[in-house]
Parts: sequence; structure tokens; C-alpha cells
Amino acid sequence: MAGAKFLHAADLHLGAPLESLGEAVDEATFTRIKALVKKAFDRLIDVAIDEQVDFVVLAGDVYDNAEGDPGVQRRFLLGLRRLSEAGIKVFMAHGNHDPLTKDVKQGSLPEGVVVFPAGKLGSHLVTMRNGVDVTVAGVSYRRKNETDNLVPLFAGLNGRTIVGVLHTNVGGNDSVHKNYAPSTPTELQASPVHYWALGHIHKRSVNPIESGWWAYPGNLQGRSAKASECGPKGVLIVEVDDDGRVLEPRFVGCAAVRFERVSVSVNAVEAIDKLNDVVNEALESVVSGADGLPVLARLELTGSTDLADIRSMDAPGWKSVEESLLEEVADVLGDGAVVKVRTSCRAKIDLAAERDRKTVLAAALSKLDDLELDGDAKNAVTDVLINAMTETK
Repeated sequence: MAGAKFLHAADLHLGAPLESLGEAVDEATFTRIKALVKKAFDRLIDVAIDEQVDFVVLAGDVYDNAEGDPGVQRRFLLGLRRLSEAGIKVFMAHGNHDPLTKDVKQGSLPEGVVVFPAGKLGSHLVTMRNGVDVTVAGVSYRRKNETDNLVPLFAGLNGRTIVGVLHTNVGGNDSVHKNYAPSTPTELQASPVHYWALGHIHKRSVNPIESGWWAYPGNLQGRSAKASECGPKGVLIVEVDDDGRVLEPRFVGCAAVRFERVSVSVNAVEAIDKLNDVVNEALESVVSGADGLPVLARLELTGSTDLADIRSMDAPGWKSVEESLLEEVADVLGDGAVVKVRTSCRAKIDLAAERDRKTVLAAALSKLDDLELDGDAKNAVTDVLINAMTETK
């Protein structure tokens, strides 16, 4: 018999997974990848059924916008029907992209699908297949710009095992994601919830607390080459043992394509005709680790070089270098593509000569020499220093 477990997903953003690629790849590739990414949600449904989970949690931003697209809504409904037919319950919260405002039409949802109310806590008891009673509680956004801390709504919950479903920015870091429904790790720790099924942050994160875990599964499918959109994407499978303890979540991939940021050092490239070999080797490594998925790569040349044509995108020879790279990597990437090429290379610096000069960089290098660092660490810090100094010139 399969163990008692549930599936935690968030940030499906159905309807707009690849809008930012319109000008980055050719039309044929865009159309093909657009069709592929629609399969990510189908894979979520397949995983839930194959894993024989007792229920599925969707922690906000199911749709990319509140109005939604009828075709996307239909595909979502068909997926919910498959879960219902398999006897799998679904608990869904709405987030900042799809707030549960008064004008949102829910439509007729299949049996076993629960939408948490807006601005107030909803709570439901689920008896898992091992006999453990789990309380699943959650709240939906009532407006897009939800500024209230919603964690206190969970304070009065009681139960052997409690799963809290919330779309929140833990820690308040708004450098990547807006600080909606802000909360803190300390607040999550102090609550009666044993597993916080969170959404909003697109980078997967699993964090232990005394009573269990708080976790972001990340978004279901990467949408661009931003750092938070890259790497494996999918869902978390969470097991509840016979004593009601929530075990560490297990990641299962669902994405149909993978975005990656690929940095290629040109330090050892002495001639322009060797550049493609180095780039191809780096991309081959990325493709081999992508679980068979098409890779959409943001390629950046880094390091130091005397080859002026690859130090700047404004260099006279840059365009021909870029065209040559793209022509060759097409064979390496197969069904994937390079969506962007950038360079952050700098001119080579004679460090010995630089130390004799009266510059800020020379002073920093002198201080670095006084530190007890091993060779690799010292080289890494040196690169950071040089990059920082040359960028400010």
C-alpha cells in the first residue's frame, strides 16, 4: 500500500509561461516550446495519481491573471476532474496573480475541490489512508496587493497534524518577488502548523522548524532565464507517517522545458576559433544534466581575455562571434535554444605590475595578500575584486 502523502504545488501561472521569449527566439522555436510547456500541468496530475496522494495543495497563483483564458481554464478543469475521478482531494488558495475578488467567477468545480475563502481562514479535516487525521487550512487573497500578515489567522488551529496553505513572502525580501502577505520564519515557527505549504517564491526551498517544515515548491514551470526561473521545476511530495509526523518533502520534476543560466569562462581561450569549443563543452554538460528536457539557455561569457571582440557587445567583431556561437550550439541543444547571449569579460590584468601601482585595486590586492587563504579561495576573491574595480571605471 502506498504511504499516506500529499502533493504540494504553487505558482502554476497557467496562461502565460513564456511571454518574455517572444523576441529572444525564432517564431518556430517559440511555438514549439509554447506547446511543450502546457504539458507541465498534465505532469502534475500524472504525478499525483502515480504517487497515490491523498490530496493536492495548490498554494496560489494557479493562473497568471485573475481573468484567465477560457482555454487555460478548461485545461485546468479537466485536470481537476482527473484528480476527482482518482479520489484525490484538492485544496486551492488564490494569490496575488489570481486574487479571489468578488467579480471572479469560480465556475462549477469537480467534487472534492475546495477553494479557501478570501481574507479569512478555511479549515477541512482529511483522514489519510493510514488513518491519520490531517487538518488542511488556508486563506486566499482578497486583493492583488495583499499587505496584511495572514499568519495570525492560523493561530487558533488545533489538531494532530496541521497543514497551512498560504501565499506569502517569508522574510520580506522583495528584490525578486513583491512583499505580499509578509511573514517571518519566527512567526511560522510559533504557529500550531506542522507543515506550511507556501507559494509566491519561485525558487524551491525546504526549511525545518521544531514542529515540522515550511516549504516553497517553486513554480511548476520556468518562464524565463531569470535566476529564480532556472533549474529543475516541479512539486513536493510530503509524507505523513503513522504517528502524524510530517516527513521531509521530496521533489518531483514536472517541467516540460528547463531554463538555465550558463556562465562560460574564457580565461583559457587564447584564439577566437577556440571559443566555440569551450562554449559547446559547457552547454553539453548542462544538457546532459537536464533529465532529457529541452534546455533554454542564457549564455554569458565571463573571465579575462585579450580578445577585444568578446569583451563587449559593441565590439566590431561581436556580431560575427555571436552568430558563429548560435549556429554551432543549435546542434548541441537539439530541441532547446539559446535565448540570450551576453558578455561580462574584462581585459587581462598583470597582477604583479598592478601591485606596484598606486591604485585602489593595488591596495585591495595588498590586503588580500595578508589574508591566510588557500589558492582557489584567493583566486576567487581576486576575480571578484578585479571585476568590481573594472566595472566602476
